[in-house]
Amino acid sequence: MHFDPWYTVAAAGLTVPVLLLVGGRRDLLAYVAAYFFVFGFGPVVSYLLGGSIYFGTNTMLIGRASLGLLLAFAAVLAAGLLVRQRRDLRDPLSSEVDHHYPLVPVVLAALTLYATVVLIVGGTGFLAGTKLDRIGVAGPGHYDYLLLEMLACSLYFLAARTSVGRFAYRLNLVVYVAYCLSTGERDFVFVLFALILHRELVTGRSMTRPIMAGIALLLGATVLFGLRGGGPTDAGQVLNQGSVLFVDTWVMTHVPSVDPFQHGASYLHALVNLVPGHPQVPLSEWLVERYAPGSDSGYGFSLTGEAYLNFGLAGIPVLFAALTLVHRLLVNRIDRSPVYAYLSLLFTVAWMYGFRGESASLLKTVVYGLVFYGVIRLVSVQAREAVPACA
Repeated sequence: MHFDPWYTVAAAGLTVPVLLLVGGRRDLLAYVAAYFFVFGFGPVVSYLLGGSIYFGTNTMLIGRASLGLLLAFAAVLAAGLLVRQRRDLRDPLSSEVDHHYPLVPVVLAALTLYATVVLIVGGTGFLAGTKLDRIGVAGPGHYDYLLLEMLACSLYFLAARTSVGRFAYRLNLVVYVAYCLSTGERDFVFVLFALILHRELVTGRSMTRPIMAGIALLLGATVLFGLRGGGPTDAGQVLNQGSVLFVDTWVMTHVPSVDPFQHGASYLHALVNLVPGHPQVPLSEWLVERYAPGSDSGYGFSLTGEAYLNFGLAGIPVLFAALTLVHRLLVNRIDRSPVYAYLSLLFTVAWMYGFRGESASLLKTVVYGLVFYGVIRLVSVQAREAVPACA
């Protein structure tokens, strides 16, 4: 069956304006969907315009892969319209303080110190070589540090309550961005975008800043992608962020003709992977073993590709509808408790990051994030009197 990609691009593109029209210009989901659109349909548009796309993409299945993405956007739109974002959200920083969190600045300071030491010790080693070379210079704690930074940066609404917390948060954020730039990682793009979205959402100011910031971060990610890959950095690269289209067409080429549907096995593995001592083979490695055995390259994966791997096209809208409902649940409670403010920011980052990954990484980030917050909360001190938080 043939599907015209142009129709799917146009149909999916309606998700953002419809959400903004119905939910208002402050609908956070609309801006997250815009991010998904660029990373999902960008390569499709590039191909249709005669530009370059990720090497290895099965062009014969771009239409089918586009349909899968369209189903994801349709699910986001349907769930987003079913559960609307509250329009009376208050700034969590304006709520009364019932606990103090002394561990927050300590954690931020520790991460700042760790990254600073790595950058100093690595020195000129970060100035040359491939991304893998620079990660090698960073040492074995590289990926653990990136995960901890996602969790720590989600503490914004707790850190910003005190002058010490605000200073520690800002300093850590600067060093974190410097670390990512030095190692060729783009994780900070998701963190900064989600942080700006949440801050502007609750302050009641115009959403112009997040839009401009999103464009700037996209361009910055494009430049970083070009530099770390050693290839050209041009306008076409803006449409070729990530490998979602490559992953989706590859999965659709081999499943179920070569490999059978997993019928939920990868999601079960994601749960088992949370248990210490029971690591599961990531889907990204599963892909490399079949596509380029012995290669040290990383192709990532995609949430749409994983849904198709398990249940075919029917699995894609179910997954994205569920993720959208969780996102709405957290955002609509952002001003009711510090844990919701933290989780709303963390889940937004994890979902944006996981869009080009797999359920295991998204679930790990959220579950470990809950444990992380639990420790922060466990050592908190109850305030003697509830007082207004620092602005």
